[in-house]
Amino acid sequence: MTIQRLLGWLLPALATCAAANAQERLAPITPNQYTEEQRNVIAEVAKGPRTEMFSPLTPMLRSPQLAYTAERFGETVYYTSTLDKPIYELTVLLLARQTMQQFEWRVHYTNAIKVGIAQEDVDAIGAGRRPAHLTDDERIAYDFVVDLFKFNQISDTHYAKFQSRYGDRAVVDLVGLLGYYQTIAIMMNVNRTALNPGTVPLLKPLPKPFP
Repeated sequence: MTIQRLLGWLLPALATCAAANAQERLAPITPNQYTEEQRNVIAEVAKGPRTEMFSPLTPMLRSPQLAYTAERFGETVYYTSTLDKPIYELTVLLLARQTMQQFEWRVHYTNAIKVGIAQEDVDAIGAGRRPAHLTDDERIAYDFVVDLFKFNQISDTHYAKFQSRYGDRAVVDLVGLLGYYQTIAIMMNVNRTALNPGTVPLLKPLPKPFP
């Protein structure tokens, strides 16, 4: 790797690490600052299963209908997905690694282990290595998602394996899951959404997030 190419990925990646604990660009809006449209959105969200706006989405309140749509999208993805929990959490981990989203990674690192993904596999993904202990079903999902991230396409082989194992609805549910968490990741990266005070970012810059 040339020095120019090394700097080309290293400098933006280091900036992302520094941003994980930087001041947020879109500061939280306090309730006494809400516009009528924002109050209406908060009231509608309170009627749903989450009962309050998902915190990474709160910067979107500056565009109230977008915030409302994103919140409902998230509820649909979380509560109606046909994906098994290990596949769900594995997919979010891969998305967090792809976008170097520290907040998502930290939350779903714990979730993934709780639903049965081996910690060695979670750590391997974080380090940019192919996990060695995935189940056959998890490996099918891993190959599907990594194909998409590496090539912006899915090979016929990986598509057929996933579709034959899980069905058409699961294909759509997986795409929806990626779309939702990608939206969150971009929003938090742009906003520089901070980790909790004293929390150390777990993801390190990598020239290639996947082998």
